[in-house]
Amino acid sequence: MQSLRKLVNKPRVDDWSPLAKFYHADEALSAIANELDSFDGRRDPDRCNQLVNKLRQAQDRVLQIIAEMISIVFPADAERACRDYRAKFPDEIIHDNLPGQLWFGAECLAAGSNIVEHEAESEEIRPMARALTRHLDKMRNILKDQALKDPTVYTPKIKASLHVFDRLFAEFEFNYVSAMVPVKTIVEYDHQLDVAVLFAECLNRAMEVGYFNKEQIEDADPTLMIALPRIAILWGLTVFEGNALDLNQGRENISEMFRHFYDLLKLIRSLLKMVEDNERELLENYLITGIPERSQRENDISDLVVSTASDLGTSKSQIEKDDVLITAMNDTANFVLTDEFVAQAKKNIDDVIHRLFVCICGVADQLQTNYSSDIRKILKMVLQPIEARPIYEISGKTAPVPQNEEEAGVEVQESISLPTTTGVEWVPDSDCDNCVACGSAFTIVRRRHHCRNCGRIFCYRCSGHALAIPELGYERPVRVCNICFLYKINPFTPCTSEGLTASQRQIEDDLIPSTSQEIEAVQDFGTV
Repeated sequence: MQSLRKLVNKPRVDDWSPLAKFYHADEALSAIANELDSFDGRRDPDRCNQLVNKLRQAQDRVLQIIAEMISIVFPADAERACRDYRAKFPDEIIHDNLPGQLWFGAECLAAGSNIVEHEAESEEIRPMARALTRHLDKMRNILKDQALKDPTVYTPKIKASLHVFDRLFAEFEFNYVSAMVPVKTIVEYDHQLDVAVLFAECLNRAMEVGYFNKEQIEDADPTLMIALPRIAILWGLTVFEGNALDLNQGRENISEMFRHFYDLLKLIRSLLKMVEDNERELLENYLITGIPERSQRENDISDLVVSTASDLGTSKSQIEKDDVLITAMNDTANFVLTDEFVAQAKKNIDDVIHRLFVCICGVADQLQTNYSSDIRKILKMVLQPIEARPIYEISGKTAPVPQNEEEAGVEVQESISLPTTTGVEWVPDSDCDNCVACGSAFTIVRRRHHCRNCGRIFCYRCSGHALAIPELGYERPVRVCNICFLYKINPFTPCTSEGLTASQRQIEDDLIPSTSQEIEAVQDFGTV
């Protein structure tokens, strides 16, 4: 009886509604899971790996559709589970396949497996994994049952189930990722935000002074990326108060990025007090450009290389740039600001500026090396505070929604790895009474067929080809029009009927069946 109900009430494969898409995606997932359960992985490990990859792709697809339903049922962010904790995750963790990996991990934990080298954490989150998998299995049955009844209606039972799943999945995501990789604490995240604020304030001041412009920010100029941490160290120690580089709050209360350079930063701050405003502007120019000018000072970086190499008893050719910076930083960190040193520094202020330049650049470059992920995230927050997505719309108008479409959507079963939004928008059947290519009127015999590549409507004769279109999510061959077919074969061909050459028209005539065969083929191809 249940099989007969599925056969009669099964949603169409070209239905756009999330419940209909979920039904076919879940059926594909169940088929892969059943095959994997009955498969002996020891006999054919390669086939087993292929099935596991397909299973994870199918899980991604199902979770994407569930996320789409949650966004429809609970449009306000306050109604959904909070996921602000993702800001504390490393950048490489957040990707499109993360939900599928979490589901796969929950299934493994619920079955009794442990995370490698994280046995204690596995035992802690195992109850969450079991609760998530049990609820997900129940919810899948509820959603499939509703898809057989009416794919456009979300009952209160479905809404409650989606709400519980959203909360369970968010809770498991945070605990699972926290067990796998180091996650920042609240204090560490606050310190990172303080550094981002310092960088933003320094960027605004640098633009006011004229060091940077908007074009460099929009183009993500590498010069800006290198110079901003350097100038932030300088201004954080001298201009801005109460920022992430406020050394008065102690070593333990500043950001971890600067904690290792605490003594050196204190010495840099002391040396900066000996520098006048005009000399500080000169130092700023050095930090922005990266190369001090010989005409403005007697000793440049090469002088420091020679002197450092001679002190160590090695030749200049054996000294690398990074070694010189580290040596100079360590040498400067061991300095003591005696009265004799202060008196000599005032006589030769160029040496002080030069040493400040080397030390500040060394600290900034070490930050880029040792905390590259944090620096990237901070620069992204400063340079790209809001991700702008283009929206193509006509002001004051809404898109028409066709009521009775013969075809609408994508074939879900053709590819289980389709994203939630895929393909091109199809022209509604009601907007087209004639074939776009030949102009023949559609009748009971001559039916409408959509091209999966361009979305326009053609007759059978003008759309008798099939091609796989992976870039649109179609891994298997699907119907395309003759023009798109020829264009896909030869991309240099103009995608218009006027652009077809005589030889291409001959190929088209050979490939397309005659009109007498059209009626028989229509019965096989249907309206797909």
